[in-house]
Amino acid sequence: MKRVFKKLIFATIPFLLVGCGPTPTVTSDDKKAEQVDTNPDNNNNNGSAEENNNNNENNNNNNNNGSDEENNNGAHNHEWNNTYESDENNHWFKCKTCNEKKDEAAHDFNEWEVTNLGTLLNDSRYNVNNIKKRKCKVCGYEEKASILPEIRFTFDKNDTNKDFATKARSTDKTRPSVSGKISVTNVGEDMAITDAVATMKVRGNQTAGFDKKGLQIKFDKKQSMLGVNGGKKFKKWVLLADAKDTTISRTALGLTMAKGVIAENSKVFSCDYTPVSVYLNDEYWGMYMLADAKEVKEGRIKLDEPIIETKDENGKKVETPVTTTDIGYCFEMDYYAKNEPDKGADGDPTFSIDYGSYFNKNSFNIESCLANSGLGVVNTYTMNSDINDGPSNAHIDDKNSNQVKFIKNRLQALFTVLAEASKNNVAKDINDNNEVVSTTLSVKQTIEKNFDLNTWAEGFVINAVCLPPDVGYSSFYMSFDNTANGNKQLRFDNPWDFDSNFGNRRNFIEKPDEVSQSSGGWGGGSSFDPYFMDRTANMWLQLLGKLDFFMNDYVKPKWNAARENKTFEKMLGMLNVYYEYFDEEYDRNFKKWPTTQASDNNVGSYFNGDGVNSGELRKPFVNVNDRKQAQQETINWLTKRVNYLEKRWGNNRPSVTADK
Repeated sequence: MKRVFKKLIFATIPFLLVGCGPTPTVTSDDKKAEQVDTNPDNNNNNGSAEENNNNNENNNNNNNNGSDEENNNGAHNHEWNNTYESDENNHWFKCKTCNEKKDEAAHDFNEWEVTNLGTLLNDSRYNVNNIKKRKCKVCGYEEKASILPEIRFTFDKNDTNKDFATKARSTDKTRPSVSGKISVTNVGEDMAITDAVATMKVRGNQTAGFDKKGLQIKFDKKQSMLGVNGGKKFKKWVLLADAKDTTISRTALGLTMAKGVIAENSKVFSCDYTPVSVYLNDEYWGMYMLADAKEVKEGRIKLDEPIIETKDENGKKVETPVTTTDIGYCFEMDYYAKNEPDKGADGDPTFSIDYGSYFNKNSFNIESCLANSGLGVVNTYTMNSDINDGPSNAHIDDKNSNQVKFIKNRLQALFTVLAEASKNNVAKDINDNNEVVSTTLSVKQTIEKNFDLNTWAEGFVINAVCLPPDVGYSSFYMSFDNTANGNKQLRFDNPWDFDSNFGNRRNFIEKPDEVSQSSGGWGGGSSFDPYFMDRTANMWLQLLGKLDFFMNDYVKPKWNAARENKTFEKMLGMLNVYYEYFDEEYDRNFKKWPTTQASDNNVGSYFNGDGVNSGELRKPFVNVNDRKQAQQETINWLTKRVNYLEKRWGNNRPSVTADK
């Protein structure tokens, strides 16, 4: 069922009604409605909708022969409204007193007006997306829709079973991949792909237990996709499902924010994306976000990966990764690191550090529905970059790899230096053996020496706005460049995983600008301070946030730069476009996947055994059939959050508003 709006007014972005970009394919769903004479009281209906309504007012007035009291025989004389009422199919006049309809007829639409979404939003990641609208010639009713690229994966003849995309669970040790071919359609010729050889498998941790699963594409040859990431070519791409987001917009919202907060010269990588429709063997599979894979590659996560060049006996160049510790490291704070050893050689390398007495639930106030539910403060990490000196037939950790041992010891030392500075106002430094030593440097100097604070300020602002419940639990990435030319600083990297954020989860900062009270369950009956960042279970962010020079010299300037470039207004503008024009795509998605599978709203265990959440969502986001409520709540929540932080960090700029 198509949903439409009568008007769309943008306060923050211009609406350019011009066709831009490639000409989209028009499907049978786009056929113009049958044109019908809608006003028999008029001999001619060739004017505009406004003129027609004026004519109708005169005709209706002439046809109104008196009120009920004036009718001597007691019959009801209709008093017709002077303007049309309408739904998505028809328009009519309604009696003011009895609600009877008159002159009901089907809409007579003008041709579609197509607008390139990248032009409308001034955002190149949407250059392959178009929106369209058309107006009824008679009543002025507007119909709106989106035109999304289609990613079609066709299995090889020997692989016709879709079980790989339906039966995976978060606890699976391995996930099968299916071979086939990728085609990209409903776009211009310059972006189309035809039968590119690829494999596909389910991706993600907890979300792999949802019915609608995230997917990973791996081409046999490097391939650009829909202009994402400037058209760079890679083998791996991901399709993010937003399975627990009733608005299917939080991934786009978070990555749009990251682009606005992260400086152009920053070392932080933020994934690019674009919304798409996905088909498996020509079966519609849902609305997804095509995005960069979070991997260390040139053009993605920025790390130097030294290689040794030699020649074989035939003189052909051979490249061998170095096995010394002088490499770049990227890793994730990851509760799921505990599962990697069970995967054997297929598991990613892992390590852990000891927070000691510096950081635990008893010594710090921690506000996290996850930490309070018994998961605690996570001290385990999973490598995201390659480790080259570990065994090929077993899981790699700090016991069998000097590279993993190095980054484990360096991260341990970095944590101690930060904790001493933040908790005790004591300056410590790190020597070449990863030992913590005394120093003549000030606290500020030693933190600036060992941490890339510009990147940490960007991460701090991003997380303070979107309030991720699991920021101290998983999907929190850091990098350390230990190459010869590396800066030997720990940096925040790759903001990721936004589907629980922006007020989506129950019992966690439900009110973005005032104290909220948990009702139990994960929150443990806690009272949540809306600021959150000085009480987060992510020890890196909490400890940094308690340093005045970090907040004043780094975080506040980043915040005000984001306000200056209207990052948050652009986010709200993006949401308004999604919610105005993507309804038809939303309807198709939720017809295919009629529940978020996180919406039973029961207080209970975090997992039900399959990795599927129990009672995760807040009430406004539970019912996919009440999408308008969820959309409005998302806009309201973001607006309140930005205005709350502006009061703490800002330069008295005007408040952002939820107005379109």
